[in-house]
Amino acid sequence: MKKLLFGLLVVVLLIGVVACGQAEQSNLVKPTTTYVGETPRDSSGSAPVPTTASSKGGESYYPDQSTSTDRMIIRTAYLTLVVDDVSVSLTQITSLATTYGGFVVNSNISEDQNRLYASISFRVDSARFSEALQALRNMAVDVKAESTSGQDVTEQYTDLTSRLRNLEASEAQLLELMKQAGTVDEILEVQRELTNTRGQIEQIKGQMQYLEQSSDLALINASLEQSKLVVEFTADARTVKEGKSVQFIPTVSGGFSPYSYEWDFGDGETSTEGAPAHTYRSDGTYTVTLKIKDDKANTADATRNDYITVLPGWNAGSIASGAWNALVGFFRFLASFFIGLAIFSPLWIIILVILYFAWWRRRKKAK
Repeated sequence: MKKLLFGLLVVVLLIGVVACGQAEQSNLVKPTTTYVGETPRDSSGSAPVPTTASSKGGESYYPDQSTSTDRMIIRTAYLTLVVDDVSVSLTQITSLATTYGGFVVNSNISEDQNRLYASISFRVDSARFSEALQALRNMAVDVKAESTSGQDVTEQYTDLTSRLRNLEASEAQLLELMKQAGTVDEILEVQRELTNTRGQIEQIKGQMQYLEQSSDLALINASLEQSKLVVEFTADARTVKEGKSVQFIPTVSGGFSPYSYEWDFGDGETSTEGAPAHTYRSDGTYTVTLKIKDDKANTADATRNDYITVLPGWNAGSIASGAWNALVGFFRFLASFFIGLAIFSPLWIIILVILYFAWWRRRKKAK
């Protein structure tokens, strides 16, 4: 019977704690937007907003209710910057993070087509967030993209504070019940509740600490591109026949778009298209050159020597020319034959007379 009464007492106590927590949350004053130097007000515009709890050294404390607090804002920024030298800028940003009360979270640097790229994430004091962004802008040749955001977590933090207060009250009451427990089963039951309550308390403290740190230190993510203009190009075929089209494809990195193009195909023809198709009319080997100019008059060029080889094509003109050349060659052969025959004809007559005389003597002997 004593055991049953003790269990009922624990259940009633927990129900009372939950009901108390819900009542406290329903009466919680919703914070309003305030700015640095202002005193937070409630919905009536007169009374100060209650100050939330903080935790230090593993113990919760609740500051004087008359103390005002600012809004808790988690600030984040994303920037894409074009800089003169990526490596130097990365070092400058690392120093900048320290100067503005923060630190570098992570950074990396890579190279693609002789052009450097880098990304860096760092935190700065939220109070100097705007100063840090302006310092980044001043460092860049151009800001290709920029976005900022702010997440207000004041209500979330206040709610966590209220839950923490209720759980700590429940923990204190469970500790009192532990002192009154008389049997091992009662002690184990209270101990389970204490363990569960303590786990929730630690979880809430961790969430509160994360919100405090995130609102104190703003996060800035910066992507860096080197301003050096680099250009390359390829062709879909390097060996073609006369009259066949060649498609040229440029690869441009760096600089500032839009770009202007100037192609020289090596046969006296040019183009200003981005990816032109060109037809070579004569066989031979051609050097191709591409010059690029960006929106800020920066230039770069690429030249590929003896890049395109054009073979003689198969067409009616070339067939007729070949047939005529063959016919002329045949007649030249006949003329040479008869001329040779005319030159050497006396020799052939003597040879024929000798052969006939030899044949006549052999026949006479045979008779």
